[in-house]
Amino acid sequence: MNKSKIIIDNIYWERIQLFIEGHVEDIAINKKHFVLRNLTETKELKANDVKIEGNQFRARFNVAILDDGNYLPSGEYLIVYKGEFDYIAHINESLLELEQYELDEEQLELYDEETTQNGKNNLLLEHFMYTFRKGGNSTKTEYTVKPMISSEVNEFVLDINFKAPTPKMNPLKQKIRDLKLKYNQYSYNVRNFVFQTIFKVTKFFHLKKGNTVLFTSDSRSEMSGNFEYVYNEMLRQNLDEKYKIHALFKSNISARRNFIDKFKFPYLLGKADYIFVDDFHPLLYTVKFRKSQEIIQVWHAVGAFKTVGYSRAGKKGGPFFNSVNHRNYTKAFVSSETDIPFYGEAFGIKEQNIIPTGVPRTDILFDENYEKQIIAEMEEELPIVKGKKVILFAPTFRGSGHHTAHYPFFKIDFARFARYCRENNAVVLFKMHPFVKNRLNIPREYQDYFIDVSDFREVNDILFITDILISDYSSLVYEFAVFKRPMLFYAFDLEDYITSRDFYEPYETFVPGKIVESFSELITALDQQDFEVEKVEPFLDKHFKYQDGRSSERLVRNIFGS
Repeated sequence: MNKSKIIIDNIYWERIQLFIEGHVEDIAINKKHFVLRNLTETKELKANDVKIEGNQFRARFNVAILDDGNYLPSGEYLIVYKGEFDYIAHINESLLELEQYELDEEQLELYDEETTQNGKNNLLLEHFMYTFRKGGNSTKTEYTVKPMISSEVNEFVLDINFKAPTPKMNPLKQKIRDLKLKYNQYSYNVRNFVFQTIFKVTKFFHLKKGNTVLFTSDSRSEMSGNFEYVYNEMLRQNLDEKYKIHALFKSNISARRNFIDKFKFPYLLGKADYIFVDDFHPLLYTVKFRKSQEIIQVWHAVGAFKTVGYSRAGKKGGPFFNSVNHRNYTKAFVSSETDIPFYGEAFGIKEQNIIPTGVPRTDILFDENYEKQIIAEMEEELPIVKGKKVILFAPTFRGSGHHTAHYPFFKIDFARFARYCRENNAVVLFKMHPFVKNRLNIPREYQDYFIDVSDFREVNDILFITDILISDYSSLVYEFAVFKRPMLFYAFDLEDYITSRDFYEPYETFVPGKIVESFSELITALDQQDFEVEKVEPFLDKHFKYQDGRSSERLVRNIFGS
């Protein structure tokens, strides 16, 4: 199957009819099932007509018809042939050759300025772009279909964009909308006034350093992660007898606090002498703490992999230099000295305030008694893993954020993966990022080999039973390195990911395992046991200053001097 291909040779239009011509290699196309499918697998447009002659095909799509007459909405669409398997169409390589096109000086300059190969290819593919303009010349209402190589999945797609002015509301609805906006602004001003007033008054009456500790998060609903280990260590050292410990959590940034917490939160912020946070926490950056207060960042991730915070200044989604985000942390705790300059850069704080005690929640990874206990529990909960080689497939999401997050499951050849499992007494656990919207549907014939564990709360527990990790850009590789076991990095969109997100260190030399850029390469690496496992131990030694399971103890002693 890995040699089977759908190749697109030409794209053209007749009115609103889109024609796609091409040929197949090593596939018998006896069905006329060509579709356009978006990346989140929620929209699919079937070809109105398909003509097949030998290995040649021509598919016709009407982009104005979808879902009982609606147009094909904005998004990126793969061209898919649905046969025995789903085959994703590829653009003919000859259409990506510069010599095929007559570019003017300006276009040639743009081509030379492109920093990625996909960027260069997309400039050439604009030759096949088509734009419909309302009335023939409108610049406000446009429907554009642009063939391109998607930076999200590194595959050929049709990028559809419908631009239209916001429709005018009737006067009454507009008046109601304006009143709602004014009310929301007024409501925000009142809430902010109350919040700031409670905080300032409380701070004034607690100018002296006291004994109040607050754990707070805007993206965690309970005492878990690093918080849990720090809290338990405080209890172990009997610090709860000396300090009053409070916790105030919120499941995610967009969630609302309950009525009581709206008053309790600014009160505790003004009173607390030690405030622990483990992620971005917007309201903390809007207040001026007294000098005796300690704002302690115990970041949820281990190590410094993908850029965050001010390391993304000037990039989409990153804060700029005049932002106040993160800057008021008095201490941040990291895994090793290697991370200090990266976290100083990310948070905009002095490097002397970043302390390499180790990451509290990794303590459990060094606990042999816990390992025996959790392996027994996991085998009972997941009987499929008993006596098997366990592969954990745990990539990060694609998309621009929470609302568009997805994973391109078509990049996984389930048939070949199942064959590997059958021949090697293995099973695959799929742990998808919690943001991913499209669910993994495991075909019935593969359920003896695959299981979706995305709903498991604690991924570290799964690591204990994992023999091989397959990931891409997830910081989970730090935790798994503790076990000194093989890893593969399935980075099919590496060039574009580097351009859009970037890393603190060069990806190719940083990751502790073999990098593969196609599923065929991934299966070959598994078959040949080619993991470049010799990279794991140096990686571990570099990024874990301490490997003794006592990071929580060091952190607590650093803060409270106990």
